[in-house]
Amino acid sequence: MSCKTALFLCVLSLVATTAQAYNFLYIDPTNGKPIGWEPGTTIHYYLDPGPLGRLTNDQAHTLLKEAMKIWENASPYANVPHFEFAGYLPEDVDGGNYQKYVSLGQCYTNDLASCPTQAQKDLQTVVVFDNDDSILEKELCRITQCSATSGARVISGSSQEPGYIVQGIQVFGGAFASSTATKVNAIIGVMTHELGHLLGLAHTSLNQQAYIEDKGELARYMPTMFAYDVGGTNLEKNMVTLNPDDIAGISNLYPSDNLVTQTGIIKGMILKSDGSPMMHVNVIARNVEDPLCEAYSFLAGRTCEAATQEACENDIDLVSDPGFIISGFPVGSYTLEVEEVADEDLAHTLAPGLVDPFISGDAEFWNEGDQSDESNTLSTVIDLMVGEIKEGVNIILNRSEVTSDRILYLPLDTFIAGPGTACPENPSINYAALVGINEDSQPVSTTNGGNGTTINPPSEDNPVTTTSNTHKTGSASQGGCSLIQSIPF
Repeated sequence: MSCKTALFLCVLSLVATTAQAYNFLYIDPTNGKPIGWEPGTTIHYYLDPGPLGRLTNDQAHTLLKEAMKIWENASPYANVPHFEFAGYLPEDVDGGNYQKYVSLGQCYTNDLASCPTQAQKDLQTVVVFDNDDSILEKELCRITQCSATSGARVISGSSQEPGYIVQGIQVFGGAFASSTATKVNAIIGVMTHELGHLLGLAHTSLNQQAYIEDKGELARYMPTMFAYDVGGTNLEKNMVTLNPDDIAGISNLYPSDNLVTQTGIIKGMILKSDGSPMMHVNVIARNVEDPLCEAYSFLAGRTCEAATQEACENDIDLVSDPGFIISGFPVGSYTLEVEEVADEDLAHTLAPGLVDPFISGDAEFWNEGDQSDESNTLSTVIDLMVGEIKEGVNIILNRSEVTSDRILYLPLDTFIAGPGTACPENPSINYAALVGINEDSQPVSTTNGGNGTTINPPSEDNPVTTTSNTHKTGSASQGGCSLIQSIPF
């Protein structure tokens, strides 16, 4: 990976793979279903009483509560858990006492005695302001640096029969928030991204060309849950504001009763030219009226890895390995494309164990009657009505092998953003003013923080694994961290 300024926010481990639309952190290994908190429940959190960098505790807490509102009010089609402040922890958590509150270890309610921290045993979700980054350095990011971490630590039931998330942690490092050059929007952007991980969302890969080509002017079109910051600007311009891709993700994880009846679904398969399945490619649907913003992504070929083949074949909500289901579309007209997760490090950030992120053929549009010997720019518009399911939308790639001259992705200038884009240039709230900070004369920070996090393979006695938020290859992440500088998050 080229060395670009990027934010890396990594996540924990518990479950691996994706099920129907979007990319989720935790998957039930018995049926391939995503795991989150119980829909509509209240997440009671306990807060570290210390400061966060240059922010007082009250200022940091105010921003955290604003980030929580962003997810709580994400969509009329989502029944997102509510966050409620339960009180302060009895001490300022630091490198000397963190073992009571945070660790890399996860556990289940059927054996709470085995949990490594007292907070887990008490099912106490904690938010820690690691003001000197000592906890991150000593425990959560001890191999490579990161500046925040978030995710589930206790799941109800057992590893064989998991239920809901019932306890989690968030740890925010103070170094990132210390510099006056770090904009308040960047700080709350990190919080918003990390809360997405705590709720159960993994990284998404949408408009990755903006990151790969370092097009910071397109930051407004990057989802909050994208794995990298773009040119130092995504933190401040868009991570605070959920994009349609983020909203679809949280809606599918916590669906309200009207999600299926009021939105559309596209289902299909990705095949090589010889008819064999193409695994681990990115599928994107774009509204033709607002293609850069109103776009939805899905990593194909990962649904059944954690589930039994029987469950995959018998459950109508699951698809076979080369398949995809993108759901939660508003009524509209869409193009569909398939692309490589063009950077290998990015591929592993999105999905540990994703060992074949190279596309057999070229990135291309779907068209009616798709064939292997057609132009990759030939497209057909899909019109979706309320509650409609479009099935059999199969893309056949133009080769069955990987070639060095393959086209990795369609250039973003292929898509023209309409004048009425749903993605704002800046957040609608002045968060700096909200916490009493004047940033008018302060420069924007583009290099704050560290590198990446370590990924450890899931243990054999814990089959529920995670979609990692790190750029390392091959296994599951043990932490969700926010990094700044040439790393994913």
